[in-house]
Amino acid sequence: MKECIIGLVLCTLLGACTKPISQFRTLSTDFSAPATIEFKNLSTGADSYIWKVDSEVISDSSNLNHIFLGSGRHTIELISTAGSKQSVSSQDIFIEAPSECLVYMQTSLGPLLFSLSDNTPRHRDNFIELVASTYYDGIKFHRVIDGFMIQAGDSKTNVASQKISHKKEIAEEINTGLMHYKGALAAARMPDDINPERASSGTQFYIVDGQKLTAEAIEKQSYSKLFDYTEEQKSRYIQEGGAPQLDGEYTVFGHLIDGYDTLEAISNAATDSRDNPIEPIKIIKATNIN
Repeated sequence: MKECIIGLVLCTLLGACTKPISQFRTLSTDFSAPATIEFKNLSTGADSYIWKVDSEVISDSSNLNHIFLGSGRHTIELISTAGSKQSVSSQDIFIEAPSECLVYMQTSLGPLLFSLSDNTPRHRDNFIELVASTYYDGIKFHRVIDGFMIQAGDSKTNVASQKISHKKEIAEEINTGLMHYKGALAAARMPDDINPERASSGTQFYIVDGQKLTAEAIEKQSYSKLFDYTEEQKSRYIQEGGAPQLDGEYTVFGHLIDGYDTLEAISNAATDSRDNPIEPIKIIKATNIN
């Protein structure tokens, strides 16, 4: 009996003197921004954890999934704690810059990732400037039509955005190589009767939701617009869907490369008689990827 008691006491004392061992490894293999990296916790003897990225506390979960929006070197730290004792492990990772101009938006219904076209430099540069100025942070999607498009960028939907200067209009850059496929990013504008030059809004944009089309529907659009769609363009409209009725009339300046689930979630939101979402849907933060 004494041996058991002594053994128990010795075991307790040893446990109290033992520090946790903190360690982790990276599971992901894609390190191009924006990169979602998964970190596997391999620590032992700990009962709580803190993850830091570039000295900022990110999570207290066991494992970590984190999206890196900026390129360059980033330092990840894992602090493993057992009682009053801690152990820290760290690792540096290098994120590569993207090969194209990207913008990441975190909305209240999920993320959106856009690629901007070099064929529309005025619209591209204006969008980049607005994102950098934080203009879109807090802006609402004020017009949502399921099966057609979702629209945002009106400063009246966010008081903070009204304080940021911007161009009133941008000269059109309508390009027949940039079509209104599902996921197209395009500039809103005023109607032809008051805007015959088809100049774009300096801030408002829309993302095409659209619908899949038949070959016959594409031919009708081609006939009405006196425009010959290529076989590739016809195929994309049939397979992906879109809004070809807008082709040649509005400036498409980019496209969605990730976040189609978010596009669908916003498109499916309940709206009022003015197509305004009943529950506000916001752009929480927009970021240029570089």
